[in-house]
Amino acid sequence: MFPKLFITSFFLPLLVLLLLIFIVLFVIIPLAFKFSTEIQRNLVFPTWYVQPKNYSNIHKYQLKGVRNLYVKVNEQKNITLGVLQILPSELLSEFVKNDEYDYDSILKNPRYNVLLYFHGNGQDRLEAIGTFRVLRKFFYVISFDYRGYADSSMAELTENGVVEDSVALFKYLRNLTKSRIFFWGHSIGTGVALHTAASLKSQNLIPTGVMLEAPFTSVTDVMKENPLVKMYSWLPWFSYTMIDPMVENGFDFNSQEYILNVDCPVMIIHAKDDEIIPYQIATKLYNIAKANRNSTYQGDVTYHLLEAIGYGHEWISEEPALPDYISEFIEKAVQFETNITSKRLLNQTIV
Repeated sequence: MFPKLFITSFFLPLLVLLLLIFIVLFVIIPLAFKFSTEIQRNLVFPTWYVQPKNYSNIHKYQLKGVRNLYVKVNEQKNITLGVLQILPSELLSEFVKNDEYDYDSILKNPRYNVLLYFHGNGQDRLEAIGTFRVLRKFFYVISFDYRGYADSSMAELTENGVVEDSVALFKYLRNLTKSRIFFWGHSIGTGVALHTAASLKSQNLIPTGVMLEAPFTSVTDVMKENPLVKMYSWLPWFSYTMIDPMVENGFDFNSQEYILNVDCPVMIIHAKDDEIIPYQIATKLYNIAKANRNSTYQGDVTYHLLEAIGYGHEWISEEPALPDYISEFIEKAVQFETNITSKRLLNQTIV
């Protein structure tokens, strides 16, 4: 009599509790994820994480040769992006005040290569100061905030929407300068950069080169490697509730597809101790690109995998060899562009 009473009074409530926990963790949470576009959006675009800054007062951040401005990229939807113009470092000795320099005339000077910088999903246009110190040795850097970030216009954040704005910004720059334009993307910015370059190709607009810092094959591939998401991977409804919705709702950034449709040289750089995007994913992207791109017409793909010495996901700019990697890549990209242009002119002459 006592054992039955004990089982009824103790184990039965425990089993009910465990069943409820299971239902909440492995049924309700996956279903909530599937049917909440906002949860998915905030996973890819955590704008709430970005601390607002006073972009109109660049002096506060002790930056020299930097100007803040706003560019309207969509008249119909009234979308304006916050933009930083970051001059090449060789011009800094000429400065007295940031606002008293003719930034536009330098942008029009074909002597200086231009770089469009695509930031990570938890950053803003002013975040990567360490990286800018390296990049401005080689480029006139244009850093911008995606829609919904910082003080750029509020608009629905989707992959296609962000890329639509980036394409418009590239066209804006192309109309202002005859300089070569390069792309640099970091983290989610690598997906934006590749998708932008692939979209521009259909309009016969091609950047000279694309550089990818901590890239990935797709957002869903990164999700599958996340320890929290792996907890759900054994579920029969895992893909249905957690992977498929990301693709269907436009949050996947399928870089392994876009990189095959980018007709310029690409450089990948990743750190082995990156815990946000495992380096194996970048290696997979590189292998896909090498196996499926035509280097004769699309340019080569270069991969620099850095040893685990504390760079993680954010500090690749500290790599001493990074300036050499960039310099070598610029030389190869310019040479490729020159050769391709010569071939096109030759074909036109023959025809």
